[in-house]
Amino acid sequence: MSEYEQLKTRIDEAGMEGVLAEHIRDDYEPAGQMMMQRLCDSDHYVQRKGMGVGPDQKWRIFKTPFQPY
Repeated sequence: MSEYEQLKTRIDEAGMEGVLAEHIRDDYEPAGQMMMQRLCDSDHYVQRKGMGVGPDQKWRIFKTPFQPY
């Protein structure tokens, strides 16, 4: 399984919680940001801030049906 497919599976399994964008950048360095951009360009995934209050919110990536709002 390619890293790209592995990332898609990881995000799909995260469901409503999504995956922290900073973790993806670290885990798939140096291509993590590019992989997230490719996923979001496909319209099947979306990045949003969530799971926190005020400035504690962090960017996460979700499968489109699980986007927080």
